[in-house]
Amino acid sequence: MKRALCLICVPALLALVVVVAVQSAPATQAAPGNATIKSLENERISLARALTPSIVAIAASKPDISNMGQTGMAAGGAIAATGFVVDGSYVVTCMEASALVPGGRRGSDDPFMKPGADVWMMAHDGTEFGGKVIGRDRRNLLLLVKMNDGHPDLPSLKLGNSDAAAMGTTVVALGNTLDSMLIDRTVSFSYGTVSGFYRFEPIDVLRPDDADRHGDPYKGNVLEVDVAIHAGDHGGPVINLDGEVIGMMNSHFMTGRYLGCTVPSNQIRAVIAQLKKGVGEGDLAQGELGFVAHKPENESRIFVKSVRKGGPAEKAGIAVGHELVRVDNFRIPNMDRLREMLGAGYLEVERRGGGMFGGQTVKVPISYGLPVGTHMQLTLRDPQTGKEKTVNLIVGEKEENF
Repeated sequence: MKRALCLICVPALLALVVVVAVQSAPATQAAPGNATIKSLENERISLARALTPSIVAIAASKPDISNMGQTGMAAGGAIAATGFVVDGSYVVTCMEASALVPGGRRGSDDPFMKPGADVWMMAHDGTEFGGKVIGRDRRNLLLLVKMNDGHPDLPSLKLGNSDAAAMGTTVVALGNTLDSMLIDRTVSFSYGTVSGFYRFEPIDVLRPDDADRHGDPYKGNVLEVDVAIHAGDHGGPVINLDGEVIGMMNSHFMTGRYLGCTVPSNQIRAVIAQLKKGVGEGDLAQGELGFVAHKPENESRIFVKSVRKGGPAEKAGIAVGHELVRVDNFRIPNMDRLREMLGAGYLEVERRGGGMFGGQTVKVPISYGLPVGTHMQLTLRDPQTGKEKTVNLIVGEKEENF
C-alpha cells in the first residue's frame, strides 16, 4: 500500500520504481522480442534440416581424403562440388566446377565433361554412389546427371520462379563448402537476401572499342545474392523460404561487387526437360530476339532492319527503323561486336600467352550463347525525333522449321 501511495504522491520516483519492478520480474519470463527471434531461429533450423537430404557432393572421380593435406579444408580448395536432386533420380550441378573438369584441360577444345561420362557422388550421410552425365548446356553452366540404379532415396527439390524473386527476397544456400560434406558430413548452410538481377558486362568496361577485350562469356542473367559461396559450393542451390530453388551457384561474379551470383531457375527449367531426353547441346532450344539489325553502307549507326510479328522484340516495343544505341546500358562499338554483346551464339577467339595457357595458342570462349528466358535491356533511338527509350526484352524460344 505504501508503494501505491508513493506512486501517487511522489511522481519523481516513478521511473525508479518502474526499473525496480522490471529487474524483479521472474527470470523465466522472456521478452516478447526474444520469443519472436527464437521462433524465427527454430524455423530456420527446421528449413535447413528439411533441405539437407537433397544435397550431394559430386566429383569426376572419388576424392582421396586419406591425407588431410589433400582436402579442401587444409589446402584452401575443394575436391568435390555440389549438386541437388530434381525429379527423383536426376542431379543438377555446375559444369564449370573444378571437381567436374577432367585433368589436362588447358588447351583442350572441350575441357568439360560430356554426356556419358561417369561421376562419383555422396549423400549427406556419407553414402557413396555413382551417376552418369546425360546432358549439359554451356549457356546455363549446367550439367545434368542421372543417378545409377540402387542410388539412395533422396528427396527432390522443386524449381521455383526466379522472376518472382524481388530484391530483398530472403534466400538460403546449401553446399559442400571447402569439402564440409566429405570431412565433417555437414552440408553447409548460409542465409541471406537477393541483392540484384542483371547480366554481366557484355564487353570490357574500360576498353569497349578494343576488339581483343571481352566481357564474361556467360550471357544469361544472374541473381546476385549475399549468401556465402566458397570453393565446393558451385552447383549448389539457392532456395527461397517456400523451399523452391531459384538459382544455381557458380564461380562467375561482377568485378568489384564481391557478392555471389547464381544462374536463375527459369533459365534452367527452359532446357532441363530436353536434357532428360538426351537432346544434344547443339539441338537444345535456341534463344530468339525476334529482330534483325543492319548497318547501312556509309553509315556508322546500326538500325533495326526487320521485326518478327509476335516475337520478343515486338512485345518489347522494338520497331523497324529504330537505331540501336546501347545493350544493357553499354554503348555498341560496332556491328562486329554487337553479336558478342547480345550473346547470339557460341563464339571463340584465339589467344596466345603464358601462365595458364602455357605459351600455347588456345581458343577462348567469349560467348557461351544466349539462354532462353534471359532479360536484357536495349536502348533505342527514334531517328525521326531523336528521342531515346530503353526496353526490357525477354529472350524467347526459336521456332523450329521442319
